[in-house]
Amino acid sequence: MADYLKPVPTADVETKPYWEGCKRHELLLPWCKHCKDYFFPPQAICPHCLKADIEWRKASGKGVVYSMSVVHQNKSPGFREQGPYVLAYVTLDEGVQMLTNVLANDPYAVKIGTPVEVTFEDATPEVSIPKFTVRK
Repeated sequence: MADYLKPVPTADVETKPYWEGCKRHELLLPWCKHCKDYFFPPQAICPHCLKADIEWRKASGKGVVYSMSVVHQNKSPGFREQGPYVLAYVTLDEGVQMLTNVLANDPYAVKIGTPVEVTFEDATPEVSIPKFTVRK
């Protein structure tokens, strides 16, 4: 693990199970027992029915690129020397979308509809960040 220069996310009460799963390299999603549906980002109540009857389920980690952009310059601290990289919304097989990075040798080869799968970047010993790679 190299020195990680980007900002590292912090868990709160609502996101702790998500980040604990990421640390184990498992993509967990909140699932509403009432609606019987996934949602993202994590929160204490279901955004569809407003019930707090939530459980965490392991996601397939597979999806497709819904929308994307190749970023060349980012002036934010920790990102200045990172471009070009792919910033994308990925629609997971479970039906939710995540804003993430798609790691690719050629960022210009990533297109809308590209099949992807989750991988994890170990930012620190305590935090692993889900990112995606092109599925073969």
